[in-house]
Amino acid sequence: MSSDNVSFPQVLATSVQDMKSSLSMLLSSLETISEQSKELDENQRQACSILHYEAARINSELFQLQLLHKLSKNDLVPQIDEYYLIDTLQEQLANCDSLLEVRGVEVDLQCDEDFSWYFDSELISAVVYKNLVNCARYSKGRVQLLAEESDGQLLISISDDGNGYPPFMLEQAELKQLPEQFNSTHLDHFCNRRIAELHTKQNECGSLSIANGGAYGGGLFQLRLP
Repeated sequence: MSSDNVSFPQVLATSVQDMKSSLSMLLSSLETISEQSKELDENQRQACSILHYEAARINSELFQLQLLHKLSKNDLVPQIDEYYLIDTLQEQLANCDSLLEVRGVEVDLQCDEDFSWYFDSELISAVVYKNLVNCARYSKGRVQLLAEESDGQLLISISDDGNGYPPFMLEQAELKQLPEQFNSTHLDHFCNRRIAELHTKQNECGSLSIANGGAYGGGLFQLRLP
C-alpha cells in the first residue's frame, strides 16, 4: 500500500480500537491491584489511585476519538431501545468501583428499579462513565447519581461535594461548536452535547447543562433526553 492511499482517519480509528483493547487489559490489572489496596501503604494506594484515574480518563478519551470519527463521516446513528436506568447506572458504577473506592468516594444512587426509558445505552453509558471518573477526581468524598422523569423527559443528574465548576466552564457551557483553540474540557462538553442531541423525539432533542449547587453544593451535571 502506498502512502498516498493511506487514510489517516481510518488508521486512527483502527489504532484507537487496538489501544482500547490494551487499555481494557490494563484496567483489569488495576482492578486486581485495587482489590488488594487494603494491604498497601498510603503511598502505594495514592500511586494506584493516580494510575487508575489516568487509565480511566484515557479510556474515555479514546471513546471520544471514535465518536468524533463517526460524526465526521455522518456515520453515527443511535441504537435506541428501552432500558432500565438502574441497570445502566449500576453497570457504570461497577466500572468505576475500584477507582471510587481507592479515592474514598461514596455514591448515593437514586433510581427506581422499574424506571425505564428509550436511549442508546452505549452512548449514554459513556457520558455517565466520564462524569463519574471526573467526580472521582474532583469530589471530596460524596457523589449523588440520580435518574428520574422530569417534565416528560429523562433526567440523569450527577452531583458532587467538590469545589464546583470554574467560571470559565460555566461561561462556555452553551457553546454549540468547538472554538478554534480548544482543550479537553471543550471536547468533553462538545461530545456530551452531541450525544444528547442525537436523541430526538418528534420536535425535541436531548440537552445537557452544568451548574454549581446540586445535592452537595459542588458541581451539578444534568442530562435530559426526550
